[in-house]
Amino acid sequence: MSRKRCCNIDWLEVHALECVDHFPMDEYYFQQQGYAVVKREYGTRVYEEMFTILDEHGQPFIEVRRAPKSSNDMHGVLDPLSCHIRLSNAYCYVDNPARIMRDFLARHGYTFRRIFRIDLCLDFERFDLGDDPQKFVTRYIAHKYAKINQANRTTRGTDRWDGCDDNYISWGQPKSMVSTKIYNKTKELKEAKDKPYIKYAWWNAGLVDDPVNLTKVDRDGHTYTPTIWRVEFSVKSGAAGWAILDDCTGAKTKKKPIENNLSCYDSAEKILQMFASLAHHYFHFKYYEPNQRKDRCKDKVLFCFNFGTDVVAKLTRPVSSQSASEPDRRLKIALQHYSFAHGLPEVRKACQVLIEHIDKEQLRTMTEDGWSATQLNELQLLLRERLRQPEEDFQVTLERVRRLLIDKSDSF
Repeated sequence: MSRKRCCNIDWLEVHALECVDHFPMDEYYFQQQGYAVVKREYGTRVYEEMFTILDEHGQPFIEVRRAPKSSNDMHGVLDPLSCHIRLSNAYCYVDNPARIMRDFLARHGYTFRRIFRIDLCLDFERFDLGDDPQKFVTRYIAHKYAKINQANRTTRGTDRWDGCDDNYISWGQPKSMVSTKIYNKTKELKEAKDKPYIKYAWWNAGLVDDPVNLTKVDRDGHTYTPTIWRVEFSVKSGAAGWAILDDCTGAKTKKKPIENNLSCYDSAEKILQMFASLAHHYFHFKYYEPNQRKDRCKDKVLFCFNFGTDVVAKLTRPVSSQSASEPDRRLKIALQHYSFAHGLPEVRKACQVLIEHIDKEQLRTMTEDGWSATQLNELQLLLRERLRQPEEDFQVTLERVRRLLIDKSDSF
């Protein structure tokens, strides 16, 4: 049985050297290559220049930081050709972001030095054995469980009269080679920046049945809003192609070197395998037993990875990072309240027509420009069928939607 979870790269940034033949590879170089470029008026602490390359739809594609400040004098520590290149967050949720980065570097003659930072994340509603993430976090903070590795911890949440609502824990320090987080991702998307491409990835993985309203149908046919949690690892390379993991499952802490280059992440299966390796080292918990050595305490099992049967969902192209406008969102909420408050069928029907139109426009933004009215109607129909017919296997409905996406892609 496949588990409903969504594993992705969330950050991909590399250190590279510009091609001598193309130097300087500034915004003018990329404009000459046919790209639209947006330059920031100021650089960073390390680099003089920073700009974003846009894709053909005007969405952020690649961020470039170049012209190191430390190379401006004879005592500079960075090669004057040094630069940092980061894939936009939306493109991290497309199938094979590592290959996209590698192809971009090769196309423009960059010399790859190392992965500067890569974040891997796993989104889920419950842990693999059914544990509620919120209850796990509460019990961990109450010291019912103890964590192996990474003693430094930061916790965030809300302090209420009847108790604390902790929804974020991070382990590690700013300079740590690996840092770990668990947090309520649904809450973050609602309260911070909306990211429709993450919602679309959840839908593609089966975590939600409606990517606009983030609802799901349970086994009894009831529609509810699932709370999606995220476990995330941020990995930084201390040396070209290598990362060092802590391994203190025994009495002593050992160091374990692992490869950390783009080829380690060039398939969804490899991303999941790397996540599993990191989880083994940095998301490893024990039942706390006083006066007992940690290696003798019982493991608290949270994830069960089976690489023979686990299904990894894939996206073949980026989803727009544009979210619904704030006026549309407020209008939709007002219409829902107005519909509930008035019993006249014609009033409710009129409100529903407007709400469906708002949802359709947001769905159009999430998928891409160029969808026909017929295709959008068919896509919405499939979503409605899933909501009305929960007895149908989700994978069957999803496969029909995927065939629609493939047909749409082949029409270009």
